[in-house]
Amino acid sequence: MKPKTPTETGGVAPERRPLLVIAVGRQRVGKTSLLNTTAQFLRAHGAQFSLWNADTLNKTYSLSRFHTDVLEPPSPDPEDVKAWLEDRFTGLIRMRGDALLDIGGGDTPLARLVHEVPLVQTLDRRGVRLVLVHVIGPEMADLDYLERFLSDRLLAPEATLIVMNKGLVLTGRSSGFAFSAVRQHPAMKIAMDAGAELALMPSLPCMSRVTDRALTFADAMSGGEKPGHEPLSFFDQERVAVWWTRELPAFFAEIPRLWLPDMPGFVPPPAAEAQGPTDATAGAPMTAAADA
Repeated sequence: MKPKTPTETGGVAPERRPLLVIAVGRQRVGKTSLLNTTAQFLRAHGAQFSLWNADTLNKTYSLSRFHTDVLEPPSPDPEDVKAWLEDRFTGLIRMRGDALLDIGGGDTPLARLVHEVPLVQTLDRRGVRLVLVHVIGPEMADLDYLERFLSDRLLAPEATLIVMNKGLVLTGRSSGFAFSAVRQHPAMKIAMDAGAELALMPSLPCMSRVTDRALTFADAMSGGEKPGHEPLSFFDQERVAVWWTRELPAFFAEIPRLWLPDMPGFVPPPAAEAQGPTDATAGAPMTAAADA
């Protein structure tokens, strides 16, 4: 997957619009991990945006543990959360900014809202681009959300990104082999034919040791400590540094630039480096990029 150039889109550069980026997927596929990583990477490269956490069930690894400016609903009641989401979306339209939303899994208030209002079209008419990020692992059931959203068309924007989380691949298996079955799923083909993009998020072997300490990745690389925890080993510090400085830039370079908040400080790596691990494309017709 490569970001399209103005020539490839008919000679006219697409406009940058306010963004609402929402991650969806089954429980425990890495949605919050992906959004936390994305938020830290974006801000490290100069992006400005709001962070919203509507995943009221996730307390241990919520976005609030890593970011001090996260907005959350005043109560976990589904109707209260739905009303809170409506207020956030209204403010986004008025302020013309960008936002990342962690909605959680299961029967979410967002799912209820999109059954009442065609959210994609509603935001589009008001100049906001909704980017839907499907986070999946190598299990076929991980495509349930994608299949359902495609079938009812209630939440199937043109800007759809499918992120394969390499962190869910069993040790010793290549990502190309692990994801080969889900790549051939009919829902995947339908989504790709409709313009969805596919990316492979690189795995960080010591991710749990970083998140258990509520460390930012910058602190993890530099040996930062949190009270009550031993510092990361220098091996883990180097693992984070390699992931942050080599693998994540290649991952984010593969995502269309207009599907992310503007990063004025981000210089994409050379094309050869941005292609990611060779096992990501083995035996598959679709290209890939990093992991979450």
